[in-house]
Amino acid sequence: MPTLKTRNAAREKDQSHSRIGDDRIAELLDVAGEEFIAHGFEGASITEIAKRANSSKPTFYSRFPTKEKLFIAVLERRMNRIFSEVSTALPMDPPIEQTLNEYGCRLLNLALSQDQIALFRVVSMESPRFPALGERFYELGPKRGHAFLSGYLEEQARRGRVMKEDPALMAEHFTSLLTGGPVRWLVLGLQRNPIAKDAQRHIGAAVKVFLRAYGLNNLNAENRCVTIPSAETRSPQQSS
Repeated sequence: MPTLKTRNAAREKDQSHSRIGDDRIAELLDVAGEEFIAHGFEGASITEIAKRANSSKPTFYSRFPTKEKLFIAVLERRMNRIFSEVSTALPMDPPIEQTLNEYGCRLLNLALSQDQIALFRVVSMESPRFPALGERFYELGPKRGHAFLSGYLEEQARRGRVMKEDPALMAEHFTSLLTGGPVRWLVLGLQRNPIAKDAQRHIGAAVKVFLRAYGLNNLNAENRCVTIPSAETRSPQQSS
């Protein structure tokens, strides 16, 4: 009969294998993401992904039986990282103009990155054939982001800083002011980055228009924004 020490050792070994397994899956998904971004959904090769990741096709198929499920897993990993970065930019206490400027900087840095635009193009192309891709992208990105921003704006309304309007509609308006034009033009390939040289002006104007519509206090915060990516700038390298 196994002793307590033996059982604990076995449990620690299983947990170690689980952590190694999770790290390995994260590595595989990062490689898969690079292939999808570089070659699109149809052009990405499971064989090439496995080769680059020093793995095998059976390893992929044991976790992800179809290319669609692999792509959804890539989406989940990337969108979760983006959300974790953007969501930290909405503290409740600082002046609302300052907070919205910081939020706008982070959102555009990510939304206009080369990798994110490429990923959005892939999703847009494949969603008519595989609706689950578009649905999952929306759930993990815009829907979750709007819900988080809505919660922030609802609390600001409670504190008397903005009007008590529909916070979901307010969040939609602010996000559209920030990203509507720039993202559309980049997705179409019409401009490399329409606001890279004047990000502070673009974001500051979006915040002012928003607060003129919904704000209750004067605009006083100093607007500063840096590091809007150029066309060749890839999204920040992430650790697994």
